[in-house]
Amino acid sequence: MGTKYWLHPAETITFLSEETKDTSTVKIYTDGSKSEKGVGAGIAIYMSGDLVRTLKYKLNNRCTNNQVEQLAILKALQHMVNVHAEVKTATVYTDNRMTLESLQNANIHTALVDEI
Repeated sequence: MGTKYWLHPAETITFLSEETKDTSTVKIYTDGSKSEKGVGAGIAIYMSGDLVRTLKYKLNNRCTNNQVEQLAILKALQHMVNVHAEVKTATVYTDNRMTLESLQNANIHTALVDEI
């Protein structure tokens, strides 16, 4: 399935609660952080409950925390398209509410949000 057939994020983003049952075969966990030690993003990809890939990125210290979190999501999605093209659905877990809200708002987008 090519990316042109994917639903727009504003139509598919949901905020999960403890009661939400996720039936996706692929679960992707992303996180980013910025501290005095540096700036980085991490991704863990699970397929059918098994960890299949971890990705780590060291970024420029000028990146904001939101940019780092957004880059983690973007890199995870790019990896899925390039390596696991046969996957039809996946759930991306992030703790960055600002990014999720930006994805749902078609009027306010940064370049990274547009790419996601």
